Amino acid sequence: MKNNLEELAQLQTPCYVFDEAACVERALRIRQEAGKWGGKLCFAIKANPFLLPALISVVDKFEVCSPGELEICRKYKVPGGKILFSGVVKTREDMEKALAYPVDVITLESMHHWELLKDTLKEGLSDEADRCIKVMPRLSSGAQFGMEPSQMEHILMEAADMKNIRVEGIHYFTGTQKKGKQYEKEIKRALQWMEELEKKFLLEDLILEYGPGLAVPYFNGDDFEQPYGLIENLRDFILAEKPSHRIDIELGRYLAASCGEYVTKIVDVKSADERNYCLVDGGIHQVNYYGSNMAMRTPVIEYISVENKWKSKMTNNTETEAVNEMKQMQEYMICGSLCTFADILARGVSLQSPEIGDCLVFENIGAYSVTEGSYLFLSHALPEIYIKQQNGQIRKVRSAQESWLINSVDDQV
Repeated sequence: MKNNLEELAQLQTPCYVFDEAACVERALRIRQEAGKWGGKLCFAIKANPFLLPALISVVDKFEVCSPGELEICRKYKVPGGKILFSGVVKTREDMEKALAYPVDVITLESMHHWELLKDTLKEGLSDEADRCIKVMPRLSSGAQFGMEPSQMEHILMEAADMKNIRVEGIHYFTGTQKKGKQYEKEIKRALQWMEELEKKFLLEDLILEYGPGLAVPYFNGDDFEQPYGLIENLRDFILAEKPSHRIDIELGRYLAASCGEYVTKIVDVKSADERNYCLVDGGIHQVNYYGSNMAMRTPVIEYISVENKWKSKMTNNTETEAVNEMKQMQEYMICGSLCTFADILARGVSLQSPEIGDCLVFENIGAYSVTEGSYLFLSHALPEIYIKQQNGQIRKVRSAQESWLINSVDDQV
């Protein structure tokens, strides 16, 4: 993602800037690759719900994992036929809301989910005998998600005698940031299991809803040269396998990460114990790079000088000593506004005489940072959010929101 640095410097910080055009372009390319093997594209909106409006007419469906995310879909008038209602925890009320929307598919992650759905249908759909609810049991991957094959078989056995429930396929996801070809073994396992189910229960055309967890580059030294390399490898593998089942892919990080930036302002510069520090008005509660612990890896950062002296992509110790001397470069640790030793956004970042008021732009922040941060720590305000629209204009879509109200007693209760 590339924005005009001078334009970014004018924004209220800290803030996120998400690029609709970049997101749409990426989604269309990924969907095109999936289409070559007959698959569809599902966007997991937990990665970034602010990109949802631009994707409604672009992706085939959305994974929704909570009643809150369902309300976001309602706000943007997402058709129920595009919603897969997922989530490891579901209550009776959740089931009722999903059925009332109505969503297209409900995933089942436990026998409890199955019993909840049946009970809800008995009471809520007695007058809708013609309506058929599509479900996808989730296959366990060794964590708290999904269920064992024997439990899935029990559901299929019961569903076979129910006119208002149809098993649409199998939901399968095992993790994120997978750089190798782990998907080969996973897809083969899932397809083999689906074939056994079809033979045993006389089913046809089961769909594999698969989250491959494709990795994205975040840090200096990562490969940024092949932005679609992993999806192309996945395409080649599936085409070579010639599966008899449709394989839909569910993506969040891989679709959204490169479509966002985080802008934070330098509010203090100091040296202590032979180290240089830049303190910024943001922090790790707003920046989340998967795979970086205590900033042991350095993400790609742009530097904006208030005096416009010098702009350059920051890297970690990649310039020669001669160039560093010429530009009077020094290494700085970038720290945030939280009162914790953990609030380190980057180490060893080479900067040229940074000043208060200068800005740092963290790249590839389009996935999860806006939704996974520990925003309530120290009661700082939530960052502003801007959308770079497809016409190139940057529009504010959320003002800074005070969090101290949440961290204090509500006298109206």
